[in-house]
Amino acid sequence: MVQAVENLTRLSGRLVAREPHPDRAGWDSVLVHVEDAAPVPGRADLLSRHKGEDLPVAFRRELLADASPGARLTFRARFTAAGVLAEPHPEEGDLIIHTAR
Repeated sequence: MVQAVENLTRLSGRLVAREPHPDRAGWDSVLVHVEDAAPVPGRADLLSRHKGEDLPVAFRRELLADASPGARLTFRARFTAAGVLAEPHPEEGDLIIHTAR
């Protein structure tokens, strides 16, 4: 079995689309257009290469509340065998949502 690399990247971008995640109850699959990406100190950065791309990210539904397409998101996420996962329990300041008007 392959050991997963502990990784975490800070991403910022625009929410493009959002729908219930097909495999994770209580989670949404969110397409994020990544506008900025930065490594998190002490963790491998496996997601910065997606800057400028649309990236599917799984989020706990309650974290995004009523955020809809056009909202700006800043969050931390990790790459896993199941895809990209936003931190399920972010610390204050590690998830910022600016809703679209």
